[in-house]
Amino acid sequence: MKVSIIGAGRVGTSIAFSLLHREIVNEMVIIDKDRNRAEGEVLDLYHSTPMFNRCDIYSGDFENISNSDFVVITAGASQKPGETRLDLTKRNVAIMKEIATGIREYSKNSIVINVTNPVDVLTYVLWKELNLPEKRVIGTGTILDTARFRSLVSKQCGVSPASVHAYIIGEHGDSEIMIWSSASIGGVNIRRFCNLCNSENCTPLEKIFEDTKNAAYRIIEKKGATNFAIGAVTATLIDSIYKDEKRVWTASVYIDDLYIGFPAVIGKNGVERIINISMDEEERKLFENSKNIIRRHIEETIS
Repeated sequence: MKVSIIGAGRVGTSIAFSLLHREIVNEMVIIDKDRNRAEGEVLDLYHSTPMFNRCDIYSGDFENISNSDFVVITAGASQKPGETRLDLTKRNVAIMKEIATGIREYSKNSIVINVTNPVDVLTYVLWKELNLPEKRVIGTGTILDTARFRSLVSKQCGVSPASVHAYIIGEHGDSEIMIWSSASIGGVNIRRFCNLCNSENCTPLEKIFEDTKNAAYRIIEKKGATNFAIGAVTATLIDSIYKDEKRVWTASVYIDDLYIGFPAVIGKNGVERIINISMDEEERKLFENSKNIIRRHIEETIS
């Protein structure tokens, strides 16, 4: 498998390193406007390959992405402390359009995964610029948010994260939504599970969700960027797609003429179908609000 990563910053290199650990890639190219940085990161990554399956890693330009199975985009301006993901929109749209030109010319048959924030808006811009079927252009959406929530709940409740079935959907940002009505632990509604626990030291579920929603801001404040978790998430997503596992991911997918985090079955050809999960009336209102926020930013961006 060949994976091309556009952007040699913390996120791009974390994805590359996670992919090496999964031992599924035999060719990887990393592209960055700062060619020296890309070359340095490639050299460092390549020195780790004796610990994994063989992988040819090199830096290059857009012509080197030809015949890629996946093109992953992490390039863009970084989120600053106190700045929302949507504040990044104007600065990153121009970058996304330039990248789309290179992909159209050299690797139009790849599955394209966007990680750059604001991921929902920029994935839509990317799709428009690429003129590819929407199923083959995917954003990482709320996959990481969902993983964060499941990890926090599993730690508190003393269960495996694999037994926590809960989705965060909507914008990968401040208007994201926790779908409480269908969330469960081991087949038991999540609220009922917690009520039966009878522990006096449990953090309320709503507080866990708020901690999840604000996790990126806290990490950025303390270390300047988030990278390891999104690196693992993106590498796992690529692995799952390549192996045609048909897992349900809360990726940023095309719904109602925009891209938004929502459960979807994703296989080797991209998004196969959207999962119409059950939502109560309040959750539907919040989801529509999240869609409207993304839609408004798209309109402001392309106007």
